[in-house]
Parts: sequence; C-alpha cells; structure tokens
Amino acid sequence: MRAGALRHRISLQSVGSTYDDYGDLSNSWSTDATVWASIEPISGREENIASELSEVITHRILVRYRASVTAQGRILFGSRVFQIESVRDWQERTIFLEILAK
Repeated sequence: MRAGALRHRISLQSVGSTYDDYGDLSNSWSTDATVWASIEPISGREENIASELSEVITHRILVRYRASVTAQGRILFGSRVFQIESVRDWQERTIFLEILAK
C-alpha cells in the first residue's frame, strides 16, 4: 500500500472508567493517538454464528500497525464516530491494521 492512500486523519480512542463527584462510575473516552488512515465504505455482514448475532460492517479502515488498537475502542473521523468491530493484522506482516467498523 502506498502512503498516499492514508489520506484521512483519525483519532483512535479507548474507554476509561472514572468516578464522578457523587461516587458513581462513569465511562469517558480518551484519545490514544491521531494517525493517518484509509477509510472505505463497504457493504457486507459479519456474522457470529456461535452467538447468533450479526453486525453490519459499514467501513473498512486501514492504519499503520499499532498493538494498542482493540475492538473495545472507537475511531473519531471529524464529527463521525466509528465503533470498532474487528481488528486484524493486514497480510500478517505487522505493517498495517485492517479495522472493520460501523
């Protein structure tokens, strides 16, 4: 993949739990990194037969490899929020990550 294909600036976020002034547990998102990415809309379905659930995957996002990216995170692209559904090492070479998101 050519570096020019990574033309979108995104923020990779992870969730953290904190206690508010009243002692209640609340979740907040923090930005781990701001990186360049390739974002492609796709149409397809990822089906999890074991739990009989299906999630609609709307976008395929490629970023340079980062070990900290997990399915518990999310991606900010401008004012849009993408929920990460799946992360895999693209071509198994530890160079790029393919993120499937909705």
